[in-house]
Amino acid sequence: MRFEIKMTGKTMRNRIISLVALLATVFVVLISNMMISENVNHHCHGEADCPICSLILQCERNINTVGSGLIMVAVAAMVFFVAAVTVSNYKYQSVQTTLVSQKVRLDS
Repeated sequence: MRFEIKMTGKTMRNRIISLVALLATVFVVLISNMMISENVNHHCHGEADCPICSLILQCERNINTVGSGLIMVAVAAMVFFVAAVTVSNYKYQSVQTTLVSQKVRLDS
């Protein structure tokens, strides 16, 4: 059996936008990690406007922001998975019994 998925222009555009957003997020995290690792030995001499310190601070903020978002997504996915498994294992049984459900013949 062969399944075909027809995508409209809007669906394809939404997928491309989400892929670009995902790649941009990964790019920001990788560049932030690279910048922090390159400047790990930076010793500031108490300058208030040190560009290296502000760069490191911004990179740390980027990583923390993306990291906290990933934790929220992971928790939401886990809750959804547990709920889906629970619902799929649930078997519905009617509490109400009727003469039809008991297959009683009504001959008088």
